[in-house]
Amino acid sequence: MLEVRDAADAVLLGLFLFGLLLSAATLLLGVADLGVHHGHADDGSLLPTSLGALLVFLSWLGGAGFVLTRAADWPLIAALPFAALLGLGVAVAMQWSVRKLSNPAGSVMKPEEYRLPGTLGHVSSSIRAGGTGEVVYEQGGVRHVVAARASGAQALPRGTEVVVLSVNEGIATVEVFDAFWNLDRGDESEALAGRG
Repeated sequence: MLEVRDAADAVLLGLFLFGLLLSAATLLLGVADLGVHHGHADDGSLLPTSLGALLVFLSWLGGAGFVLTRAADWPLIAALPFAALLGLGVAVAMQWSVRKLSNPAGSVMKPEEYRLPGTLGHVSSSIRAGGTGEVVYEQGGVRHVVAARASGAQALPRGTEVVVLSVNEGIATVEVFDAFWNLDRGDESEALAGRG
C-alpha cells in the first residue's frame, strides 16, 4: 500500500493519478466516439501540444517523481527536474507518434482528384463493337476497374490506351487516346501549314 509521507508525495501521487485517470477518460471517449474532440497545433512547431501530451507529461512527472523520491530516496530538488525531463521526453515521443499515425492531410478526399472524365486507362477486358468491356485506371495511387463502352461503334482490343469521356449509370464512355493525340498533332500541323 502506498504511504504518503509529506505534501510533496501527495502532490506527485495526485499528478500521477490525475494524468492517468484523465488519459483513460480521453481514451474511452475516443473509442466511444461521442463527438468530443480537441484541437491540435498544426503550425509545425518543435513542441506541438495537445491534451493527450499534457496528460502524459503530468502522469510521468508525478509517477517518476514519486518513485524517485520514495524508492530511490532522491531528494525532491533532484527528482523533480529528472522527472520533468522524462515526462517531457515521453510526451514529445507520444505526440510525434500520434502526428505520424494520423496525418490529417492524407485523410482528406478532394473530389477533383477523383473525377473520372479525362482519366487515362487501359482496356483490360476487350470492348466489343456496340458492347461493353472493362477499363483499368489509376487514381490516388490505387488501381480501379470500371465497366466501359467505346464512344463509337468500333471494338477496342485488350491493352488499348483510352481516355474516359463520361460516366453514365456506372459505365464509362471511352475513346482511344491516340485519336486525341493525332487530333492535337493535326491541329498543330495545320496551324504551321497556314503560317507558311
